[in-house]
Amino acid sequence: MRFTVKLTHANGDVLVRDFEAGSTEELRARVLAEGGFPLEIKRTDTAFRSRAQLKTETLVLFNQELLALLKAGIPLLQSLELLVGHGKDPLLRRSLGQVVDLVREGMSFSDAMEQAGTFPPVYRSNVVAGERSGTLPDVISRWLSFQKFAQASRRRILEALFYPAFLVVVIFIALSVIFNVVLPRFSEFYAGGDVQMPPITKVLLGIGNVLSSTLWVQGVLLVALAVFIRWLAVSEAGRKLAERSLLRVPRVGTLYRMYHSSVFARTLGVLLAGGLPAVQALEVVQRTTPSERMKAGLRDVTDQVRAGGSLHLSLERAKLLDPLAVEMVRVGEQSSALPEMLDHVADFFDQEVEKATTAVTTLIGPILILFMGVMVLGILLAVYVPLFNAGNVVH
Repeated sequence: MRFTVKLTHANGDVLVRDFEAGSTEELRARVLAEGGFPLEIKRTDTAFRSRAQLKTETLVLFNQELLALLKAGIPLLQSLELLVGHGKDPLLRRSLGQVVDLVREGMSFSDAMEQAGTFPPVYRSNVVAGERSGTLPDVISRWLSFQKFAQASRRRILEALFYPAFLVVVIFIALSVIFNVVLPRFSEFYAGGDVQMPPITKVLLGIGNVLSSTLWVQGVLLVALAVFIRWLAVSEAGRKLAERSLLRVPRVGTLYRMYHSSVFARTLGVLLAGGLPAVQALEVVQRTTPSERMKAGLRDVTDQVRAGGSLHLSLERAKLLDPLAVEMVRVGEQSSALPEMLDHVADFFDQEVEKATTAVTTLIGPILILFMGVMVLGILLAVYVPLFNAGNVVH
């Protein structure tokens, strides 16, 4: 969530700054820890509307150019000044101009990006780690590798799901046309003659008549369905409901848990490899994960690690991840190679998710086609059989 905070420092200065935090209480504690005192806190986004963020593709292109300039020995501020106005994305140009102005005033690159409000939290956290360790080019290079792999994985999954989604849309349109257009025409035809109709035909024609006379109701229901899907996607309560439903589906629940285990391992591994402390890295993962279940569980895990507990025991008690991921975290902690182990387990889960998704979508296509064929054949037989019977009687 995004907040605008009016705060005062010990020197008497009153500032207005933008922050991202999980709650008002968390933000208040953060401002106090940084030596400020919050006078007013306002949330600047809502459940159905949030501030626009830079697209991943745009950010990857910008970082490729920034990395080339930094490796050439050009200072950060000068590199950013050279990139101002470049690129086709107006949001990037506007955000980068704001960042450059703030960096010129003495603000750090990461703080300036937070004020701009359009840079993703995971990217900003990598920049924080690079600034603190003095290895910003290496951290940006590692982040670029992470994003390229993540984009490739996401693209493969979306390509696998495209055909089944297309078939579902075609089936929905076909059945809508049959029930709203075809069946009412047959109902009018049969109403003009004395044709004996089986019960299934009467039921189908009745449904067609009801649907054709209540098109406005269908429109309202479609709008309500779109609003409900939007609520599931953007609101916290909706995401929790959708997640609980997915986890109850036998095979899908396991696949969903493996996917989020991969996202957790990959993100945490990149942050730790960039030099970010474990507690701060967990806080970033907790804020950026799309899973509401993971957010709630990682809040407890972060508190336990901050209190001195081991990461793998905290994750095991929380039961958030696949058992294999917890075991790999344990091995990584004991061998002092946690980032490498997290990368290995993320690679394994990515492969498993890709194989399972491909297998499922390969089966879904023929099943949907068979379902559509059976439905259409059954409807056609139900409406045409009485017509054939009437013709035989005439003969």
